[in-house]
Amino acid sequence: MGKRLNIGLLIDDPNNYFSAQAAKGAELACKEIDANLFIYPGHYIGKADNKFGAREYEYQYNSVFALPSSKSLDIIYVLLGIIGSRADLLAQRAFLKKLPDIPIVTLFSDMEGYESVTFDNYSGFSAVMEHLIVKHKAKKIGYVSGPSGNIDAVERLQAFKKIMAENGLDAGDDKIVYGDFTEDSQDAVNELLDRNPDLQAIVFANDNMAIGGYEVIKSRGLMPGKDIMVTGFDDDSFSVNMDPPLTTVEAGSDDLTYKAVLNAPEYLKKNTGANVEVETFMVQRDSCGCDGLDIEAMQKRLHIDTMGRTDLKFKSSLKKYLFGIFEENEMIAGIKDQIDLFCDSLVEYIENDDIKDTEAPRKAFRKLVDADTLLYTSSERIFNVFESLEDKGCFLIKDNEKKIAFVSMFSSFYRQFAYQNAALSNHTKAMADRITRLLNKQNKDFFTKSEEDTDPYVHVLAGLDNVGVTRTFLYIFQGNTKASEGSWKCPNTMLLRAIGDQDGIRTLPEELQLVRTELLFANEFIETDERRTMVVAPLFMGEDLYGMLICELPLEEMGNLSVVARQISVSIKSIVLVEEQDRTKKALQDSLEQFIKDNTMLNEAAKSDELTGLYNRRGFLEYAGKAIADPKNRTKKAVLCYADMDNLKMVNDKFGHDDGDFSLRLIAKILNDAFRVTDIIGRLGGDEFVVFAVVEVDNYEDVLKKRIEDITRKHNEQAGKPYPIEISTGIYEFECSDEVDIYEILDLADEKLYQEKNAKKAKNGSYR
Repeated sequence: MGKRLNIGLLIDDPNNYFSAQAAKGAELACKEIDANLFIYPGHYIGKADNKFGAREYEYQYNSVFALPSSKSLDIIYVLLGIIGSRADLLAQRAFLKKLPDIPIVTLFSDMEGYESVTFDNYSGFSAVMEHLIVKHKAKKIGYVSGPSGNIDAVERLQAFKKIMAENGLDAGDDKIVYGDFTEDSQDAVNELLDRNPDLQAIVFANDNMAIGGYEVIKSRGLMPGKDIMVTGFDDDSFSVNMDPPLTTVEAGSDDLTYKAVLNAPEYLKKNTGANVEVETFMVQRDSCGCDGLDIEAMQKRLHIDTMGRTDLKFKSSLKKYLFGIFEENEMIAGIKDQIDLFCDSLVEYIENDDIKDTEAPRKAFRKLVDADTLLYTSSERIFNVFESLEDKGCFLIKDNEKKIAFVSMFSSFYRQFAYQNAALSNHTKAMADRITRLLNKQNKDFFTKSEEDTDPYVHVLAGLDNVGVTRTFLYIFQGNTKASEGSWKCPNTMLLRAIGDQDGIRTLPEELQLVRTELLFANEFIETDERRTMVVAPLFMGEDLYGMLICELPLEEMGNLSVVARQISVSIKSIVLVEEQDRTKKALQDSLEQFIKDNTMLNEAAKSDELTGLYNRRGFLEYAGKAIADPKNRTKKAVLCYADMDNLKMVNDKFGHDDGDFSLRLIAKILNDAFRVTDIIGRLGGDEFVVFAVVEVDNYEDVLKKRIEDITRKHNEQAGKPYPIEISTGIYEFECSDEVDIYEILDLADEKLYQEKNAKKAKNGSYR
């Protein structure tokens, strides 16, 4: 099996629906070709979007664009049509030149010298223009273009001019103005309307500019869709919620990135993939002057116009329309089956005059609803499909009584999907509330924690698993990095301060924290056995750029990452302030602290094991006894793990006492890795070790034994010694209380240890 490809994807704000869908398309392709996907979500180069323009330090997000490296990536895909949509051609080229010298593919924008995958702008514009000109008889049409130096804007403008010319309509300079692809298009729209007060329609080169256009039109006492027709391009998520809903062009970003990333092996072989284009479609809503869906056009697109028992190709068209490239996703296999059953029952009901009862299609529909279809498509598409099916059924059914039953059935279908859509909205709101509660709790806990609490960098990652994050790497720059706009240089190294995964949250020893920036996605702590998708977010407050957060999480939750990263940045700033305060206090109280330090060192030395650095018997009994009796731990579940080395005598006899000491130090490291930094670990003497841990769950013994076995196996492989380190453990579970006798608990754990050792001897013999 060859090396798994590492694919980088540079996008803009992950809360942008268009870009989020692009990331999902790239991930689906990566799954098919078994490639890793690393996502770098910055914002824009050039002029900022109005949504972010008021934020002084928005440029900090683009620090992630300095992270891609040839050491960790094989190929880079850049959403240049989005990231560079506010920038001129020179700025876009300069941006691409800064990227590593590996194959680069530009998406949504064609750039000379680079492979590219773009939309077929003409097909979508052609459908929209034909709709305005033929159906609505529009002759005076104005156009709001994107920046004149933007390639995508130029292509869309050329398409507009060509279609107007083909229809014999005027597309002179007075009918065209230039915006910047942002909501801040009011000046351009005012200029267009001042020149042409009798315009019948305005075509915008993207949906964002149409937002500003709506404001201008309404400010003049006019209403989009009634007094003047309006269309956009991109079908961004907000367009359906505009007032009125915006007629636009559906440009499937997920479809485009999917096709582009599938082609990665060919790009790497230098087999050109240039001029790959993805088809676009008109999305007809109210802003173009229509009152409802153009059912005839939708039926034609979905092949519903020819549906019947002898022509069932409409079923595949429905699934393609509803799910796009995700149609082949295994997760929706059941939903596709239910769609087939529903369509079959519907056709059977429509064409069989003997069937009067609607029970069969109703039953199939209920299964479709139960399959959570709305999780994988939009409610608008669902309603478009059902409205088209209902219209076709009404046309085919000749019996009036049956037709009434058919319409009544579809009314109930709409109602059920409306209920499901409301439930989905509540689920989304619940997730947002959960994130808010998590962030508020983290903030409160940080400022109320005591000095004996966990490492603060562990604290800031707590609870991320509750918002979908499965693995986290917290990288911190060494010292505060001031990052002014345009002047920041990415440091060569960072510190990996904390890791969060299925084994919990932990920090690394100082000697293991230093990681080269070029290896953020490819260091020794990142598993390579399975394909993975990882997303990076910058951690900053104002000019202070603290580091980077790298996460594995479902891409449908990617939009939450920026919120989480902002809160973590607040916590890190608090940590920095506390550290600065501590340094100030230390300077003011140097003499006293030195005295305390000397005494503390003597006291701790008396409680520490010199060979392993763990607590010795005295230290363990003191600290474990305090923890067991601590009122904060009362009634909490806990374990005491007694462990010893099975084969120390053999190692000493055969390989010498230096190897014996090495083995004991390695066991100490194994136990440190198996338990949390807050757990109490000691060496009682010889080859006997003991650990106290509050676990707060029942039946933890099997989980703990398995973890110790796995970590032991890993360290044996890394050690490369001619002998294995073998450990037996006895784990006793109990509840903390000031009445617990720690010596009695030690004896009980020791008994369980020797039960295991005796079982091993009976099975394998013994090295002792």
